[in-house]
Amino acid sequence: MNAELLEEILACPRLPSLPVIALEVIELTSDPNVSMDELADKIQCDQALSAKIVRTVNSSFYGLRQPCGSVRKALVMLGLGPVKTLALGFSLVSGMEGLGQSFDWVGYWRRGLYSALAARSLAEASGQQAVADESFLAALMQDIGMVAMYEAMGTSYADVLAQSAGDHRQLLRREVETFEISHADVGALLAQRWRMPQQLVIPIKYHEKPTAAPGEASSIARLVSLGALVHDVLTCVESGAALRKLYDRAKSLCGIEPSVCEEVVRTVSVHAVEMSRLFKIDTGTRTNAEALLTEAERQLVEMSKSRGGASAALLDAATDQTFSRLPRDPLTGAAGQEAFTVAVSRAFQVASVEDRAATVVHIAVEGLENLRQHLGEVVGDEALMGLVTLLNREFEPMGGLVCRVGQAVFSVVLPDVGRREAVRALEDLRERVRAASAHWSPDSQGARLPISVCAGVATIDPSSRWAFSDQKSLVGASARATQVARASGGDCVRAFVPRRAA
Repeated sequence: MNAELLEEILACPRLPSLPVIALEVIELTSDPNVSMDELADKIQCDQALSAKIVRTVNSSFYGLRQPCGSVRKALVMLGLGPVKTLALGFSLVSGMEGLGQSFDWVGYWRRGLYSALAARSLAEASGQQAVADESFLAALMQDIGMVAMYEAMGTSYADVLAQSAGDHRQLLRREVETFEISHADVGALLAQRWRMPQQLVIPIKYHEKPTAAPGEASSIARLVSLGALVHDVLTCVESGAALRKLYDRAKSLCGIEPSVCEEVVRTVSVHAVEMSRLFKIDTGTRTNAEALLTEAERQLVEMSKSRGGASAALLDAATDQTFSRLPRDPLTGAAGQEAFTVAVSRAFQVASVEDRAATVVHIAVEGLENLRQHLGEVVGDEALMGLVTLLNREFEPMGGLVCRVGQAVFSVVLPDVGRREAVRALEDLRERVRAASAHWSPDSQGARLPISVCAGVATIDPSSRWAFSDQKSLVGASARATQVARASGGDCVRAFVPRRAA
């Protein structure tokens, strides 16, 4: 992570800010024994905010059977969660007034609000009512780091936004490649500055990679991620692919059935209009959920026919399924051998029948054992964890899954990534490891005990499909390429390139 740039961004005087009343609400609600009367009195000090909350509570979104006339009554009827969420939500909107005149606010608020409404509905549908309100607020705040980076970095960040063309997976990748930080990192730190609870900070940080989120807040991160997929269904031209991804990830992440997903899409379409008006944000024209779902289903049928019925969603599931149920490496937090096996199997299955690629990377870390022997296990562990950070930074934006499969051996599964792209990424990784090694491995005399990586690459794609009988042959080819790299003197990358017999 580029700590210097991060500090520069956080020091920008034009960053979004929360009103004093919001900060006081956060402080009060951090106490589990907070008095409802005390909280109501605090919110009612701001008459405009109080009026907005009462209007929203009386909207069809909350569906109260009798009208609510005050914040205090809203707390009695709905509880602490919804009122706190609305207070912070309205404060967040007002805290960004006057920022980024040329920023795409319509797209920003549309993604935020659609995701928030969907995350709350999905929480209720999956029996997670306890985190429904936090999911709404975390989804509304998920991209706050984009605003901060835009304000602090100006045209350099605007260029990255333009290059990503609204694709958030591409945006994350380009941010990391260009700045060595992402809007998720910046947003989480900004939320920490506002003294937001970890239940919000963690989902903001992991909203693009929810299965990596630690602790109890991981469930909120997953709901936020699914909420963003609902947004994609309602806004993407290729709504069929977006709907299929929503189906598969909702089922794998939260056990939610496709029929429930469709109902959530309809609910968001209906309530987005009213909530946009209440929050006084522009989210564009209303989408027709029924027409979108009909078109998405038609696209699904066409894709199934054109791809011989194979599910490309398997490929996406390889990098973002519920691997939290599988053992992870306790030291580095990387996925383990079981997750690697599942990911390779699914990536290979899709690439072997569709016009797509899948790459397996095998990485051997050299110099680690020497470092441990001279400076001890603690220093060796710190170096290993630093290496995993670099691996995640390099490959997660590409959709890769980093797995620790040996003492000093890592494998990476890269769905939809070709050989050349993987080799380029590994060459970048080698340079990063070389630079970081100076900080990981100085000995007591100041001399270096260098750490380096040898890497092998094997790719299955339409041109090389004939060379691989199963996923084991693909993994074996990657491992052999790593052996060749070692035999070539180490600290290098080699790729397996199959050749037909003459």
